[in-house]
Amino acid sequence: MLENILKNNPPKAVDTSKTSIIKDGRQCYTFDHEATTTEPYTVNEFLDISINGAKVTGTKSGTQKGRDMTNGYSGTIVGTLNNDMINDVFSYTVEGSSNKEAEIYRSREDQIGIEKLRYPLIEKGGMLVPDTTKEFAVLLYARVGCTGSN
Repeated sequence: MLENILKNNPPKAVDTSKTSIIKDGRQCYTFDHEATTTEPYTVNEFLDISINGAKVTGTKSGTQKGRDMTNGYSGTIVGTLNNDMINDVFSYTVEGSSNKEAEIYRSREDQIGIEKLRYPLIEKGGMLVPDTTKEFAVLLYARVGCTGSN
């Protein structure tokens, strides 16, 4: 279903003609955003994925804090790698509710991380999906080690 949605509404301004620089194996990323007046929530996320050929699996967990709410969320990532693009479904639980969200990430040539293409979301087929007809913001998920230091 996600592939059909993305096939009918491909992301704009993204070059998918080259071979991916994302390699097989486990890799981890973090995203941190401090609250601002236009984006009033502090967000901290940890993404732990494994690549096996075109298959992407893993977990993502995070917290968001703002003046009107604070919550944590966690769930699983299942998707595909095609050239430098990861298309996945994040199945997560937040405050006892289960939800699904389709996500799009792309690799960076400098390999300092991956970028989430954050489109406005719309409800489709029982989950939130990117509205690829709209403009998107780019969020940097910085590459980090998958295990903590002593």
